Amino acid sequence: MLGNSVFKDVGELIDRFVTTGAEKRQIKTELLELQHRHEVEAVRLSLEAEHEFNQRIKDLEGTAKDLHQSGWLGKLVLFMRGAQRPLWGYFVAYMDYMVFAGNWSLKGHEKLESAFWIINFLVLGFLFGERAVKNVAPLVSEMMNKGK
Repeated sequence: MLGNSVFKDVGELIDRFVTTGAEKRQIKTELLELQHRHEVEAVRLSLEAEHEFNQRIKDLEGTAKDLHQSGWLGKLVLFMRGAQRPLWGYFVAYMDYMVFAGNWSLKGHEKLESAFWIINFLVLGFLFGERAVKNVAPLVSEMMNKGK
């Protein structure tokens, strides 16, 4: 971190120019307190920005509580929102099974094969997060290159 590097450099300057041990300890303690205050302020600002972002989304899109006021239509929308992840997940699992079991062939259909991989990465990224996709991407790339 840049902040730690700056405080380390300042600490080295203190060691070079301040001669008494008591003064060195006092100045270093004050520097650590200053660093801590800056870190706390950075965390506070980050949380404040995140809260403002979430509040803006609530203001623009509404919340699930708002949908309860819409009667059966609101309940249907809530159900569809909740069912979306499992439905997409099972759809992709079924599609993957059919392709990898050999029931569906993607050979010779470049656009279909591209769509297959794009759908997989989008849905699996949505379900399991970006990190999971990044961890699997090199393996899939390697497998695709071996197949060609």
